[in-house]
Amino acid sequence: MATKRITTLAVAAALMAGCASQEAGGSGTTLLIAMTAVANEPRPALTVLARQELSAAVHSDQADLRIVRSGTERPVVIDERDLRLRRGTQIEHDPGRRADLAARELERVAGVLSNGASNSAHLDLLTLLDHIARTPGRVTAVVISSGLQTSGPLAVDRLDWDHVGADSVTDQARSLGLVPDLRGKRVVFAGLGEVARPQDTLSPPLRNRLVDMWLKLCRAGGGDCVSDSDPAVGGPPLSTTPVPTVPVPQPPSIPAEPKAVNLPSDILFGPDSAVLLPTAEPLLARLAAAAPPGARVSLVGHTASVGPAESARELSRQRASAVRDGLIRLGVPAASITVDGVGYDQPLVADRDAAGALIPAAAQQNRTVTVSLR
Repeated sequence: MATKRITTLAVAAALMAGCASQEAGGSGTTLLIAMTAVANEPRPALTVLARQELSAAVHSDQADLRIVRSGTERPVVIDERDLRLRRGTQIEHDPGRRADLAARELERVAGVLSNGASNSAHLDLLTLLDHIARTPGRVTAVVISSGLQTSGPLAVDRLDWDHVGADSVTDQARSLGLVPDLRGKRVVFAGLGEVARPQDTLSPPLRNRLVDMWLKLCRAGGGDCVSDSDPAVGGPPLSTTPVPTVPVPQPPSIPAEPKAVNLPSDILFGPDSAVLLPTAEPLLARLAAAAPPGARVSLVGHTASVGPAESARELSRQRASAVRDGLIRLGVPAASITVDGVGYDQPLVADRDAAGALIPAAAQQNRTVTVSLR
């Protein structure tokens, strides 16, 4: 009888301890808001989807909040708290008061983000993903960043735009052990491709490449990953620490009487693709309009010195052929156009250094279709 009474008391004590633990904090579910917040990005703000995630976490009565920003060496936690809606020390159950408390919390978080400013001299989104991966338990992460990585092997200027978003980048990250383990994590990217001066604005195709790159990397790590297209623009940046700018390819000017024009592949095509982007049409239209009547048009495709030579020749030939087809649609006579693809057999500039390493800026110049008119 005594043993039975002791067992009953022990069970009751355990149940009471469990209830007290629930009242004291969340159940291991974390809403993690991570932001790079560097000088080349707009001030962080909550997007529509981010607000929905925050609201769901607040109303669940089971979540904790952590807000981190990039630091000089590692992410810095700037806010951390239990999200349970309380009146004093007690959980609030009145619907009206809960709605008011939830609205206040959303505005408080928006204010924390708006005051976020990193002192890092590099934009390092990959380190934020690693922080998310290392956060224990169930995690929903909202990552606010332009995604213009400026450090490490995945730095955008090191990859060059013709490869950003390609499967080869994910394969490279996997081979280098850079893919974070995001199994069991939900990751919402916000603000990818949104920049502030002195960083040049990205065209929609380049923004899409950044989105593809980070989604592929995130999913390679097993994460449930989405990108929010709603702008995450909260005003001018607060950070004053200079961050390297990433060169952005610009459409070439088309002179009134062109003789030779280089059409950059990263403006005309997607990564490793010979399909013209919709944004290539205006550029080809200007070229077609400037071509003198009866002019002979020579199209020669070039690539950087990457991969098998024959594959490079074939890709360059396909890209030159796509430009030819575009010009024909715009009224240039098919009989006046010749096409060739030389891959990296005839580089416009040397794109390897003395040690044989690829020079990204030079490689980008070589990825082109050269148009000659005579």
